[in-house]
Amino acid sequence: MKEIKINVCKEFSADPWGRHISDNPLSSGEAFRKNFLVKAFTENDKVTVDFSDLEYIPDSSFLGESFVGLVKENGFSYDDVLNKLDILPKDGFYPELINRLITLAKNEKVIF
Repeated sequence: MKEIKINVCKEFSADPWGRHISDNPLSSGEAFRKNFLVKAFTENDKVTVDFSDLEYIPDSSFLGESFVGLVKENGFSYDDVLNKLDILPKDGFYPELINRLITLAKNEKVIF
């Protein structure tokens, strides 16, 4: 099984926010998805995204565009994203929030 771990703070941004590159060119959800997640999900069986070192929780626009965008913009299935994705820290807010965003979008209760 091929795996990758992405530390958001150390490899991408200490302050990720915003949905689109037009909102925040350097650290938006779209930039994170395009620059990190698409390749990670294409080339790996497991993708661990580590938010542990961030001081602040990214907004739902960032998180939705990053993860739901994999389905809406890049053609991955919801199940593929949910099955491959592992979120850290396990005891934090992130795993529940991100899984909820993906699940709600899958059930078309939320549109991103």
